[in-house]
Amino acid sequence: MERLIHANDNAREAKVTLWIFEGSSLYVLIVSVALALAVFRYAYDRLGLGTWASAGVGAAPLVLASVYVLTLKLGKPKSYDVDVFRSLGIRLMRAIAKTGLLLVKLELHGLSPRKREHPYAE
Repeated sequence: MERLIHANDNAREAKVTLWIFEGSSLYVLIVSVALALAVFRYAYDRLGLGTWASAGVGAAPLVLASVYVLTLKLGKPKSYDVDVFRSLGIRLMRAIAKTGLLLVKLELHGLSPRKREHPYAE
């Protein structure tokens, strides 16, 4: 009788998790910790704030990263945060275009008034 070999490679399916940060959200945590340390050092050394005031100012990147992950990443589809920022950018561009401050030309999803012809059409 021949032995059956079963695949036992669960590492490809596993996600690194640390508190609420999992998968690619862990990069957000790493960057926010580095930024928090830099902001703390700047506030303590350059601005001359006390230890607790500098810690409060330095905690801002960690709070922002946590809010970002909780609202736009945790339990949402993979590209939800990118889609939210794209839609906000389009809304901002439309608002700027309506005020007339800048000339902005928006052509989204073939909604332009002119007809386009397929390049190979005869």
